[in-house]
Amino acid sequence: MATLKHDLSVLFPASDSIPPDFASPPVEQREFLVDGELRTWDGPSQEVLSVVCVRRDGRLEQSRLGSYPLLDEAAATEALEAACTAYDHGKGEWPTMSVERRIRHVQDFTFRMKQHRREVVNLLMWEIGKPLADSEKEFDRTVAYIDDTIDALKNLDRISSR
Repeated sequence: MATLKHDLSVLFPASDSIPPDFASPPVEQREFLVDGELRTWDGPSQEVLSVVCVRRDGRLEQSRLGSYPLLDEAAATEALEAACTAYDHGKGEWPTMSVERRIRHVQDFTFRMKQHRREVVNLLMWEIGKPLADSEKEFDRTVAYIDDTIDALKNLDRISSR
């Protein structure tokens, strides 16, 4: 006799049935940023699990997506202080940089981000359970928002320079 638990488990994919294009290896982040420098964290990390369950070895389990550093107070404070120093009450390099240079940096970031579209879309699907089409739309909408913001900033800069 089939049980409710057994009947529901067939609704979840078997871990070995996930197409390779959608089965990403875990992202093991071990670095953190301080004063423009990536530093390696040797301390504890936080495991990240998918909200999507799969059948593995006769059980339902969340897929492991990776991990990120759990900085201690000293490391987190150092990173925060470096960010505050870099901003320098609005007098730091980024806030005083010309609009043209800031735009170039954001465009470069966007160009590089678009090269990782597939990985980001896969992470959206696995981390928050968003369907493929919706994940693709969210990525593309984010890129369009960045582009629209750049256009608005260019327009604002033109108007204010008159």
